[in-house]
Amino acid sequence: FSEPSTFIRLLHYSAEESAPSEGVYACGAHSDYGMLTLLLTDDNAGLQIQTKDGIWVDVPPKKGAFVVNIGDMFERWTNG
Repeated sequence: FSEPSTFIRLLHYSAEESAPSEGVYACGAHSDYGMLTLLLTDDNAGLQIQTKDGIWVDVPPKKGAFVVNIGDMFERWTNG
């Protein structure tokens, strides 16, 4: 390897709810495929995490705070 394979993506999650009949699709359930995700929170609720038991838990928003997600790649590197 001569060059590192790194990238940064900047995303904005809208507070708008899904309305498929109107062509509006919010971000559905997914896992973060990278190593680490930093999510700056605001006043909008909506973020949830899923426990190993499959239960969805709301993450209360706290303006100015960061949520740190360990991604799929990190889970794989550490064997879960």
